[in-house]
Amino acid sequence: MAKKKEDTSKKGKILIADDNKEICELVTAILVETGHEVDSVYNGYELIAYLEKNNPSVIILDLMMPDKDGLSIIDTIKQVSPYSRIVIYTGHQEYENSVYARAVDRFLVKGRSIQDLIGTVEELI
Repeated sequence: MAKKKEDTSKKGKILIADDNKEICELVTAILVETGHEVDSVYNGYELIAYLEKNNPSVIILDLMMPDKDGLSIIDTIKQVSPYSRIVIYTGHQEYENSVYARAVDRFLVKGRSIQDLIGTVEELI
């Protein structure tokens, strides 16, 4: 029996904004395997430049990046790409109950199950 090809027409475009290239590669590989189109940027300036030309369904945002970090650009993201859903994906658990966490769609701490991230992305699309 032939395998049924997964319908990717309902899958969304995902943007990962994280200065850790290994995390970007790992998350990209997993999300591509589940049928998503994924791009990565490595700082806030690259993120804003990307959003001026693209409209991802979900943005996976690290809070601490060089040059311009996630903390300083959440409002800008919402202005430039108002329909994108934002997931903070950070190693800084102390921000979990902060104003930043309340300003986005989800807050996830790195190091927990990658399935949490995948499930969150699937839910938000």
